[in-house]
Amino acid sequence: MKKTAILFLTVSSILICSCTGKNSENYFESMNTFMKVRCYGKNSEEANAAAQKYIGELEALISVTKPQSEIYKLNNADSYPVEVSEKTAGLLKFTLSMSERTDGALNPCLYPVTSAWGFTKKQYRVPPESEIQELLKLCDYRDVKIEGNSVTMKDGMMFDLGAVGKGFAGDEAAAVMKSYGIKSALLDLGGNIQTIGTRPDGEYWSIGIKNPFNEYPAGTLKVKNSAVITSGGYERYFEYEGKRYIHIFDGTTGHPVENEILSATAVGESGTYCDALSTSLFVMGTQKSIDFWKKYRDFDFIIITDDGKLYITEGIAGNFTLNPEAGISEMITVTG
Repeated sequence: MKKTAILFLTVSSILICSCTGKNSENYFESMNTFMKVRCYGKNSEEANAAAQKYIGELEALISVTKPQSEIYKLNNADSYPVEVSEKTAGLLKFTLSMSERTDGALNPCLYPVTSAWGFTKKQYRVPPESEIQELLKLCDYRDVKIEGNSVTMKDGMMFDLGAVGKGFAGDEAAAVMKSYGIKSALLDLGGNIQTIGTRPDGEYWSIGIKNPFNEYPAGTLKVKNSAVITSGGYERYFEYEGKRYIHIFDGTTGHPVENEILSATAVGESGTYCDALSTSLFVMGTQKSIDFWKKYRDFDFIIITDDGKLYITEGIAGNFTLNPEAGISEMITVTG
């Protein structure tokens, strides 16, 4: 399961910059969320239309609920192996590789469990522990085998690519725009921000970071050629008997994550990678996230914790401006 739209990101980006030049802006709905793509250049209208069309085609491949999608057919197959397209197979392989890299913090096979909790159809419930433990037997990503474009998994297993889908769409849509000669664009895919180049005036894009404490942004981050993707448990959840259950799950327990992190933002060149990372960091917790970053150092992050602290890696700290009204008690720069 994945994050819902963080609309402030786009609003902030557009209000902070005053851009000039030929541009095109499209609003549409896809992947169960509202999206906006905005680009500048000679072929901006054609590029936007092509990006929107391509995102729709990707949804038709990887949707977990649309019967015509490849993921739906894979999840409901009578027997295995199942042949999928090269694009779907590539995304599945990447996601499973991230599961290995994060030691299961990212698990694309939790769909049986998350469905039992009611997050798929918004029919929320707290399943009995015996049911959760039985369903977890169907959620081991290591039971999936992919050879070429052929996928084999245990009967009853199901994929949900919600943790990488919009990031992947951002990467793919940006590539489509670039093929039209676009060198300046901002894509907001349900809160997943993808930028191409800089603003038309050469300045960095200013992206607002959602604040889990109040209506004020936590701050603004200046980026170019980057994805900025946030996972948070404060927008999609249900409450039962006075307890809040969020939509991000711990694959080891089959329960919603319970740790000190309120939001985790990953920043890097690849939207697919950052999408996967934002969920993974949220599940890991702060210290494991810091250790993970020190090990790989191919991304940056902003983590906000329930004690009011904001952790930011040194690679982007100089481009971040903290909002004094955000209620953040301390900003900590994470260094090597």
